Amino acid sequence: MTMIRKSSLLLLFILPLLGYGQQESYYSLYRYNMNVINPAFAGADAPNMLSFTSRSQWASVQDAPRTLAFAYSSARENNVGLGLSLVSDKVFVEQQTFAYIDFSYKLQMSGDATLFLGLKAGGNFYNSDPTNLSTYSSVGDPSQISLSKFNPNIGAGAYYKAASYWVSFSIPRLFNVNREADNLAVTAKDRVHTYLGGGVDLAVSNGIYVKPSLMVRKVKGLPVTADITGMVSWQNQFDVGLSIRTNSSMALMTVVSLGLFDVGYAYETPTDNGLSQLNLRTHELVFRINLGESDKTSKDGPSGVE
Repeated sequence: MTMIRKSSLLLLFILPLLGYGQQESYYSLYRYNMNVINPAFAGADAPNMLSFTSRSQWASVQDAPRTLAFAYSSARENNVGLGLSLVSDKVFVEQQTFAYIDFSYKLQMSGDATLFLGLKAGGNFYNSDPTNLSTYSSVGDPSQISLSKFNPNIGAGAYYKAASYWVSFSIPRLFNVNREADNLAVTAKDRVHTYLGGGVDLAVSNGIYVKPSLMVRKVKGLPVTADITGMVSWQNQFDVGLSIRTNSSMALMTVVSLGLFDVGYAYETPTDNGLSQLNLRTHELVFRINLGESDKTSKDGPSGVE
């Protein structure tokens, strides 16, 4: 065996051990299911709110990532908010289900500003079944075994909002946890994700608002990712806009408000020229139900503007 071939085989063996990948789903319409990533949003936007999100990433690829998310939040007495967030994330042979209970506490600040502090408690049900994968050897692979594990965790977040702007900071999972059994050679971990975001609602004319926002994500071992979003809203009933995810993708988005219902859709495509030729399209759909009268600052834009 030549030295070049030996070096190539060594690299093929070592590189997967050093690799990291996206672990939590990235949402284009994150403003409509925020308490999935930040527990401080529990009860912050409405007395009772339900949201459903379906995200099909790279829809034309078999076994591509598919995410279903459910969130419920409720404002209670004594400035307390409670919520529930469930996320099912499936890709290839892996299935993850995140289940968390959310708690928030509201602090009234000066003027019309409010600060919400939140905690998450729950965990991740992780399942991997590679036993049905095709192999090219008659000898069984000892690492090709099914794995099922529950990883408990907690998270924290803060949400500050005023009449015309908002700021969010959260760490949905505070601890790194191992997914795999102790006897496996290749390690896989759920790593800490940090989110920092904010947005502004600007009135530009009668009934027309511009809503720029930014969401920055940091995961150890991965480059910082940011969603830069601009939406134009007509009377807070019909929103349309564009979002750019740095070094990744671009999304066209629209949201329609029908009384107590919000329906949103995002069509996402890679910005890399090489990937754009592969028809890697992503579809995201959000359906939100407001079960109580919403906060006027969040639905009607800046206060005092007609």
